[in-house]
Formats: sequence, structure tokens, C-alpha cells
Amino acid sequence: MNKKSVYDSPQFFELYQKLRDNPISLNEVVEKPTMLSLLPDLRNKKLLDLGCGTGGHLQLYLQRHASFVVGIDLSQTMLQQAAHDLAKLCQNQPRFALHQLPMEQLADFAETDFDVITSSFAFHYVQDFAQLLQAIYQKLKPNGYLIFSQEHPIVTCYQEGERWEKDQQKRQVAYRLNYYRDEGERDRNWFKQPFKTYHRTTATLINQLIQAGFQIEQMAEPMLADQPEWQQEFKDLQHRPVLLFIKAKKI
Repeated sequence: MNKKSVYDSPQFFELYQKLRDNPISLNEVVEKPTMLSLLPDLRNKKLLDLGCGTGGHLQLYLQRHASFVVGIDLSQTMLQQAAHDLAKLCQNQPRFALHQLPMEQLADFAETDFDVITSSFAFHYVQDFAQLLQAIYQKLKPNGYLIFSQEHPIVTCYQEGERWEKDQQKRQVAYRLNYYRDEGERDRNWFKQPFKTYHRTTATLINQLIQAGFQIEQMAEPMLADQPEWQQEFKDLQHRPVLLFIKAKKI
């Protein structure tokens, strides 16, 4: 497999785990609750999670009585942790499967007939979103659901310069969208590890879903308006959404 995952760097994975283990994080306070709110009844359903990481969402699906869950991820380290945690939850019952595979190669994946396909915080790493959607459509049962979160397009658009305009007291007053219309590759850096993401406008995301045959049922852009207890902790979310969530149905 030619493509490598930045998460297989031991230092990077350790730092990632520390962030994920933090109960007061964007993932715990915003991402997971919003994703769970969009899910249909999972009882006796078969699910696929794209970019499953350490399997946190797969565990939640099993706890919601999914009959079988499948995860694919590029990172071997992530999958090893997921296998360990899921085995404890399932107590040796054959209710999950994990595969090391980039989601861009989903069309080559043998399994099919999924009731629900999800992806958390991962589609902004995919270069050809339209191609991925075609593969997802083929893997879903009729009337099956695709539910995903990704970095919001107003976040992925950033290329250079200061992200925020600030006042004299250094308070954030406006988020810059200089490069929103310029779709394509973005060079990123996290914990001194370089990686690439891809920017698409909201219109492109929606249009490509429609062109693939999906019906948009619901969208979410959580900004903590109804959660004042977190507004001091996540000041950025008072001004703009960090994540975009979409629930789409195969028609």
C-alpha cells in the first residue's frame, strides 16, 4: 500500500490519543453528539465507518444495537487500537470487522449491502470526493443512509496569512475567507507533521451528493448557541462553525 498515514508516527498518534481522551474536546462536546443525533434507528443494522480511526464511533453503533459494524482506515496503529477496544466490548462475539484500506479504494472493497455508511472528520482528506460518493452509493442498500462530518468549508478554505481579524484587545472579531472560492489542495501542519487536505465549497459538496444519486435530508453546523456552558471553552464556535454534518439518503 503506497499511501501512508501520518497517524502511524508514534509521536503523532500519542498526541492524538491525548486529545481524544480529553472529555472537554471538540470531538466529545460537538462532533459525537451531533453525529449521533443524525443516525436512524440502528437496531439490527449493518454499518460501515470510513476512516474509523480507533473505532470510537463503531463502539457507539454497537451500543445502539447495530448487528454488525465494519471499519476501514489507512492507519495500522489506529486499527490495532480499534481491534483491542472493540474486542473488549463484543466479548469475542463476531460483531465487527476492520480493514486497512484508504477510503479512496472503497470501490475495490468486497463487502456491500450496508444500511448506513458514516464518516467522522475525514472527507476533507479525500482528493476526489465525487468518485468516493459513487463508491459509497454502490455499497449502500436502497434507502440506505450516508451520514458524515468534515471540516467546514469555511475552515478548509484557509491557505495563508492570519485566520482571524482581531481588535486591539486581541479578541477575535472576524474570520477571514479570502480563499473560499479557490478549491483544491491545502498544505497543513499539525504537531509539526505536514499533511494535505482538500477544500470544496458547500455548493460543490451538495451538488456532488445530488449528482451521485443522494437526497439531502438534514444538515448541521453546530456553534454552541444552545450550550452556553461551553462558550468560554470553545470561543471560536461563537463566531463560525468548525464542522459541517450532512445526512443523505440513497434514492
